[in-house]
Amino acid sequence: MGETIILTQSEVQTCLSMSEAINAVREAYSSFARGGVQMPPVQHLDIHKYNGEVDVKSGFIEDFRLIGTKIATGFYDNVKKGLPPGIAVIVLLDLETSMPLAIMDGTYITAYRTGAAGAVAASVLARKDSQKVGILGAGTQGRMQLLALRELFDIQSVKIWDIDRGMANTYRDWMTKDLSIDIHVVDTPDEVVPDSDILVTATPSRNALIKADSVHEGLHINAIGADGPGKQELDPEILTRVSKIVVDSLEQCRKIGEIQHALNRRLIGESDIHAEIGEILIGKKRGRVADDEITLFDSTGLSVQDIAAAKIVYEAARKIGLGRKFNMLD
Repeated sequence: MGETIILTQSEVQTCLSMSEAINAVREAYSSFARGGVQMPPVQHLDIHKYNGEVDVKSGFIEDFRLIGTKIATGFYDNVKKGLPPGIAVIVLLDLETSMPLAIMDGTYITAYRTGAAGAVAASVLARKDSQKVGILGAGTQGRMQLLALRELFDIQSVKIWDIDRGMANTYRDWMTKDLSIDIHVVDTPDEVVPDSDILVTATPSRNALIKADSVHEGLHINAIGADGPGKQELDPEILTRVSKIVVDSLEQCRKIGEIQHALNRRLIGESDIHAEIGEILIGKKRGRVADDEITLFDSTGLSVQDIAAAKIVYEAARKIGLGRKFNMLD
């Protein structure tokens, strides 16, 4: 019988770079668009008593011969207890036999593949000369989105807002030191938008933070934070001004993405959704075609992203001998 390996967060980190995550996400989106993927709906649990939520995402990629399931949590009071606010575990199975191949930390993979998703979308939806970024949310994704965008764009300046001014200041200090770019903390969400080429929203908000009259021609928006029922970061009226609305999965985004609010209010219809991102990557649909377009990517996170990134980690770990091995059937 085959061995199963267990990989800790530090071991996963050794096996996955941001550039590799970007390539993995691009491949995952493309496989999804070609129909070589199967994914059931996300299973979502709200745990109000402890200000928490749990998402279970699973699926398989035929080309990879892999099944993957991830349990990911967001418990937002954990920081008060000295614990991470987001924790995830990924299980990989062989598609042909269902034998378990690996159990690994999914927190690092989730952070990197979500950051990578924003960069992949921006590569076909943002202006190629984009240099200025506005970011809502100074948490993990506020950092990951910028790190990923830096892989593909010559980012020169950033405006950051967070409901916790102290977190925003810490973000500025850390990211300025790591990336050597100008980062400015602003007082209100709308202040991140003027002059920004790319706007990233990466908060757990359930209320609109960006007003419709804040957006401008040429802007690309990566809507990252709205990935559950009721979550919202943008005024739904913004979507009526967007030239191209692109989603990772229409089936998923209509229920838990940023577009859920505009759809529910009938400000837009599903026919107004330009494409799933994979359709653009494989050439079936067009990305940005004019500098003055306003574009939006609604990212809810797909299990195929986790599987593609976990595949890289699993193969690298086997190659260099990382992880604790055991036979689950013993």
